[in-house]
Amino acid sequence: MSPERHQFHEWACSRALLRFYDLFDRWDYEGMAALFMPDGAWHRAGKLLQGRAAIVAELQTRSTTQKIRHVLTNLLVDVHDETHAEARCYLTVYRQDSGTATSAPALIRAPSLVLVVTASLVGGVEGWRIARQTMQREFEFPEA
Repeated sequence: MSPERHQFHEWACSRALLRFYDLFDRWDYEGMAALFMPDGAWHRAGKLLQGRAAIVAELQTRSTTQKIRHVLTNLLVDVHDETHAEARCYLTVYRQDSGTATSAPALIRAPSLVLVVTASLVGGVEGWRIARQTMQREFEFPEA
């Protein structure tokens, strides 16, 4: 694979993960699930979610009054070939739930979590999709 093609795949995989968390913050669960392979696996909050329908069903149980943002840093992608890649990053989660939906800025003292995310991605005609993603808690911040 040429260096240019390798860089293109790194960029495309990075973009897929960034889009995934952008959709998460915008409550677009169908869009998020579509970034997984049809039988993709997501290890999240102590649960294994297998397949797009299970991912959407689990996410629909989340509080609709929370304000949340996912910030990805240290994102690295290792492209193995034209259709296989591994990624890892840190994910800082900022969350506040007052119990009431509001457009006012959320008042928080610290992030909620820092997670280490690893993902296996598969490339195909629809672009890069997540085959497996795992989120491991690295830091938790106490509620003030």
